[in-house]
Amino acid sequence: MKRVFVLGLAIVAASAAQAEPARVTISGRVDGTSGKSPVYIALWQSDGFLERPVRQVRVESGNVPAFSFAVAPGRWAVSAFEDRNQNGVLDMGLFGPKEPTGFWHPFTAWRKPKFEDVAVLMSRDVRDANISLK
Repeated sequence: MKRVFVLGLAIVAASAAQAEPARVTISGRVDGTSGKSPVYIALWQSDGFLERPVRQVRVESGNVPAFSFAVAPGRWAVSAFEDRNQNGVLDMGLFGPKEPTGFWHPFTAWRKPKFEDVAVLMSRDVRDANISLK
């Protein structure tokens, strides 16, 4: 009986070691900027997508537009835009954004993106979550 109990504890310990981490890191850089304007990088969940970012960072012009977010495992989206007129918001036109923008998981349709279009399931650290602005 003792042997079964010890074996059971070893299995529980091994399962705990293989469980998802409490936090994962999403990091990368933004490509395609002019280097003349600030870049905003936003982290999104499905709740509040494109309305209220979970976090947002501003990278001043002349600096390397890189980012790193520590998040709980789950579905996340990351976007960026170059604020060419420096008003702090992504300006929209009749046919979409007026300023260079992009998502970590590229979106190319001619409609407003949905969270499911650009979200990625995070279960481990990702260090190359690069965004190309267009």
